[in-house]
Formats: sequence, structure tokens, C-alpha cells
Amino acid sequence: MATIAADTIREEARVLAFDLWDTLLDRESTLVPALGDLLDAHGSEYDPDILLRRYLAMHFRDSMIDSLIPGPHTPFKEISRRALAYRLEQLGLDVPDEAVRAVIRQWKELRPYPDVDDALARLGEDYRLVGLSNGDPDMLEAVRPNFGTELDGVISVAEAGAYKPHRASYDLCCERFDVAPHEVVFVTAHTFDLVGAKAVGMRGAFLNRHENPYGGWIHRPDLVVEDTAALAEVLC
Repeated sequence: MATIAADTIREEARVLAFDLWDTLLDRESTLVPALGDLLDAHGSEYDPDILLRRYLAMHFRDSMIDSLIPGPHTPFKEISRRALAYRLEQLGLDVPDEAVRAVIRQWKELRPYPDVDDALARLGEDYRLVGLSNGDPDMLEAVRPNFGTELDGVISVAEAGAYKPHRASYDLCCERFDVAPHEVVFVTAHTFDLVGAKAVGMRGAFLNRHENPYGGWIHRPDLVVEDTAALAEVLC
């Protein structure tokens, strides 16, 4: 479903900046089996789907803390390693660090959702396509070839020194592609980074793959769609 802002967006937008994890790239299909294998290897019957959700929640919390405290930016992979190790310790499992790191490396193997490649090909005819992600630079370069349509660029928050929704990465996107905030449509399946994009003046598309409520934020999405195919229908 689109709002009345769609016509204005089509006229003004030059860049579509996509969150990658869980917006374009399917985390569950790769990470749930990896976590299931890890649990099996250590004799645990814990549900890997639940572990993934708890691990990601811890990761998100720690990345927000990292963006608020003084000091250098902590890489995504290290935040993720610590978060998963913490959850495994909570389960009473003694998992070697290398086994934890092996799961974290699976982020580089994520593949696009089935709707993504055709939609990006269509959208790429009218807009520059950018990945704007909390992932580390090497992670983004690793997944970039997994798309059937080549992205015009990828920006890691590591370059800005803070995780979304800190404004630094959104500002960097505008600087890198020489556009004003309102000329960028930030597309994400997550409320938190869409709030950040809207707060700096970008347009926002809530790609609600999982039928979640957006929440009560004053910064509202300009567009709400169920997947990238629906986004292409609205914007092309």
C-alpha cells in the first residue's frame, strides 16, 4: 500500500538506499540452519529460530550501545560474535570461539529473497541503487555479487563510525552520491533505521515482509509495501 507521497517521490527521488540484512537478504534461510548445526554439535535441543531472534536482539542492543559511548567503532562481526557467544553461554553451552566465528562468517553467504532481483532490475532503470548497511565493508563486498542486478554502490556504517540510526551513515550516503536527503528513498524492513532516515529528511519506504506493526514514532514511512516487487510497482 502506498501513500499519496508516491507521485512526489517518483518526481524527486534519485537514489534508493536499501538496508540489506532482512530487507533484501534472507537471514533466516542461512543462519537458522547454521545455528541448528551448532546446537546439534553441542547436544542441545534448543530451537535455532528462537536462538536467532535472541542473538539478533542482543546484537542490536550492543550495536546501539557502541554508537552512544565514546571510543572507536566496533566492527559488526565483533558485535555479532560477542552477542552469539553471550546467548550460547546463557544456554549453558561451552562453545569454542572458532565455532561461534564460523556462524558469523555465514553472514557473507546470505542470498536475496526471491522477489529481489527482478525488482532491482526494474528499479535500476530509474534510480541509483545503494546498499546502506550496518555490516562491515568486507561483508558488503562479499554479498554484493549475490545480487542478479549490480548495485551502484554499498556504504558500510563503519565508514561513518556509528550504527544506524545514527545520522552519520545517512549523511554519508547523501555526500557520496551528491544528493539532498529528500532525493533519497531509504528502504528497510525495520522501524529503527527508517526512523533515522526520516529524521534527517530522507523519504522512507517500510518494506514490511513480516507483517509487523511500524510503531508509534512521529517519523512515519512515506510508503508501505510488502516486498520489493510491490515497491517497483509503486516507484516505476
